[in-house]
Amino acid sequence: MQLLSRALDLLFTAGCGSCDRPCDAGLCDVCAVSLVATGPACPSCAEPSSDNSACRLCRAAPPPFTRLTAPFVYGGELAVALRRLKFDGRREIARALAPLLAPSMARAARDADVVMPVPLHRRRLAGRGFNQAALLAKHARLDRPIDVLGLVRIRATVPQSGLDRLARRRNVDGAFAVPPGRLAHVAGRAILLVDDVATTGATLTAAARALRAAGAAEVTAYCAARAET
Repeated sequence: MQLLSRALDLLFTAGCGSCDRPCDAGLCDVCAVSLVATGPACPSCAEPSSDNSACRLCRAAPPPFTRLTAPFVYGGELAVALRRLKFDGRREIARALAPLLAPSMARAARDADVVMPVPLHRRRLAGRGFNQAALLAKHARLDRPIDVLGLVRIRATVPQSGLDRLARRRNVDGAFAVPPGRLAHVAGRAILLVDDVATTGATLTAAARALRAAGAAEVTAYCAARAET
């Protein structure tokens, strides 16, 4: 199944991530009208903030990642594209979205030694056939190595959608770890975590906490879009 998916990814030309119209910009002109760039935000978690100051939650309990970059608000046709990628098996959409996401991801990776996609649990990865975060990072063609082995999800979790902030945090608490054989690849390094969507930041927090516990010098994060909470 995975070999077939990869073959299809190569065969299909990238079109609009939402409607499949021919285009080379991620979203066609019609769908791109719905794009909303994130405005002033908390520098740590990207929660909207009128003056780019730290939000109340980050002031009270700073997250284990120092910065979250999310270029777009989750909604409109970008949300459609990301859902098609994630839930409809349309892995070629990660390549289609690269022109839209690569510039901001490259800026976010500028001070990183390595890029790590947020991992899926092995059962979910087997069912889906790919990790959408890894594909987004791959097709951005960053000048940093991408490490898909340095962080693993050691506990299966229910989908975060539909859960409130507290339930999301509990759902992923302790769900990630750095394998003993990969500790040397993490310790002392600056790591950029990549995921598709951030909502409360619970998943990124749990993943970053595992990396920091393994000795990462710094963890920053990138998501294609930030959902409003």
